[in-house]
Amino acid sequence: MGQYIYKNQIQSFSFQNVKGFASPITILYGGKTGNSAFIANEIYTEFKKYELDPTVISMDQYDFSNLEDEKYLFIVVSTRGEGDPPGQAKAFYKHLFGKNAPKLPNLNYSVCALGDSTYQFFCQTGKDIDRQLEKLGASRYVSLVTCDLAYKSKSEFWASSLLNKFQNRLNGDVVNLKFGTHSLGPTYTVNVKDKYRLTSEESLSEISHLVLHTDHPDFTYKAGDSVSIKPKNPYSLVVKIMIKQGYSHETIVKYKGKKKSIEELLVTKLELTCLSESVLCDYLAHTNNIDLRILCENKNELFKYLQFADVYDMLSDYPSKIEAQDLCQILNKIKRREYSISSSVSETPNEVHLTVKQFNYSAFGRNRIGACSSYINKGLQEGSSLKVQLIPNEEFRLPEDDLPIIMIGAGTGIAPFLSFLKERKAKEANGDNWLIFGEKNRTCDFLYRKELEGFKEEGLLDHLDLAFSRDQEEKYYVQNVLKEKAKTICTWLNRGAHLYICGSMAMGKSVNKVLVQILQNHNKIDKEEVLDYLEKLKEDFRLHEDLY
Repeated sequence: MGQYIYKNQIQSFSFQNVKGFASPITILYGGKTGNSAFIANEIYTEFKKYELDPTVISMDQYDFSNLEDEKYLFIVVSTRGEGDPPGQAKAFYKHLFGKNAPKLPNLNYSVCALGDSTYQFFCQTGKDIDRQLEKLGASRYVSLVTCDLAYKSKSEFWASSLLNKFQNRLNGDVVNLKFGTHSLGPTYTVNVKDKYRLTSEESLSEISHLVLHTDHPDFTYKAGDSVSIKPKNPYSLVVKIMIKQGYSHETIVKYKGKKKSIEELLVTKLELTCLSESVLCDYLAHTNNIDLRILCENKNELFKYLQFADVYDMLSDYPSKIEAQDLCQILNKIKRREYSISSSVSETPNEVHLTVKQFNYSAFGRNRIGACSSYINKGLQEGSSLKVQLIPNEEFRLPEDDLPIIMIGAGTGIAPFLSFLKERKAKEANGDNWLIFGEKNRTCDFLYRKELEGFKEEGLLDHLDLAFSRDQEEKYYVQNVLKEKAKTICTWLNRGAHLYICGSMAMGKSVNKVLVQILQNHNKIDKEEVLDYLEKLKEDFRLHEDLY
């Protein structure tokens, strides 16, 4: 993200067409995917056209001592998991809510919060920062804006509001800023070299191992990184939507200035398997359905609906004969899906390996399948090509070669740890390695059994603890292993071990709860001290989480 940091010091400058003052603007950004940095960068570019010269800086590079002297502070920040600040924003967030946070009576501020409305704590970090700045005495310059997955139009509105207020354009000649196109980085074409199923046919889960080959000289990655893949929607879902709405193969719409068949758009361009609050609200504007309005106004019920509903549900539960042209304008662009890399570039430099679970579930009386998992597991064959983007994960990195690591993962959460182990083996690292892995059944779901047992036998893995939840009457999970190995966990942490957690958010929440308990009991300290200790581990980059 360093390319977005334009200045390290706050600079003063004069505003043109602004009555009676000359003060600096600082724009802070914090996120993981690069969306917040993109918005901050675009604001910088647009403001420069109007002779405003803001300082743009990542939140993790910001000098807190400047906060009391700021005049205009505009913040673009995303939210992780269950309302947590992203890595870039953690230190700033902690300082703002800390005991030494300064009073800010001279500060004018505004926050643009990025999030995903399918998560319960939608835009929580931005909302928290907005309220806290107000509590510290700062004045809200422009109201908080919360952006869903399709963030561009709302963030453009926010930036335009800031600029128009600076330029006294509350009436009359109002500027409507338009941002450029955001790319997460180069796209690489890779070929499927091999694909095979990891779980047995008797397993309740279908999990595949995918070997992708590329000879592009710039394609390289680090252990802990991911790749994103643009999926194709299940054709069965596309057909159901087309029949429901009366669209045909010949139905043509205009999309981004070009004529396209609605069928092609539904398959390759538009998000169908997930809904967002913004899509429902836009659909409501077309239908004015009373029941849908009630749902949108009840945040708890709305969140529950968004967890499982897809576009077909929306059209069935709140029917409207919406034209194909209008529907394609309402729906979000299809999301790229991220998969942790399970290989090491040191071992296989021209390959990237993925661990992909087929996503199947039933909701509202209908069976569903995941868009990307189906595309990969059902649609791709050996020799198929696809395009991927590399997603660096600086918050999930291996430590120095001589430091011990504890890896806790369930299901496909094993993927980055396989990458870690292969990387340490290739580099002949001296650090001790401990893996705690959980799945359903040993006989059906022991992912990478041969490799892991081989690592244990050759001494690469010092400890391999397994938790198969359904092999006995009472469920047994990775958190049960933690309880049994509490003393050893604490001993390793005292040795400077790095602790990694990868898997579902529910698993991560349970693991963290048990960690608090065992640290509290082992060290004979209260819960607050344990929480401070875990927070310190995060600040020291010794506690790493990759939850989904």
